[in-house]
Amino acid sequence: MKLKNIISICLLLVETLGLPQPSTAEEKIEVIPIIQRSKGLSGKNFNYLKGKPELRLLKVTIPAGLKNPIHTHPSSMLIHVSRGRLKHVRGEEINFFKAGDAFIESNNGSSHYVQKVASKPAILHVGVISVVGMPKAINK
Repeated sequence: MKLKNIISICLLLVETLGLPQPSTAEEKIEVIPIIQRSKGLSGKNFNYLKGKPELRLLKVTIPAGLKNPIHTHPSSMLIHVSRGRLKHVRGEEINFFKAGDAFIESNNGSSHYVQKVASKPAILHVGVISVVGMPKAINK
């Protein structure tokens, strides 16, 4: 049997077995904006810091019922709630966030705290626009 016939029979067997075939449809990268703002949750503009720039990406897990200390942020932050629900309190202003929500904390924002609500831990992904050596938060 010639090599050409053997290759044809093998290809026919592959098609008959239902093995995945190369896709003819062109796949594309999808970009979906989550948040874009020039002010933080407090309504105040953020500003860029002086010093050696540093970008940080943090995964933060907050246990159920935990309330962090009242604090401010010296660096602006992008926060995306990946799982769970949060209560964000700044003075008399209370905001609730759930999985899929995003918000910005300005480095000019006032003191606030975050409390995990519901029975399961919350997971946040936090992008910090900072400078080398700067803390993430300053407790009041």
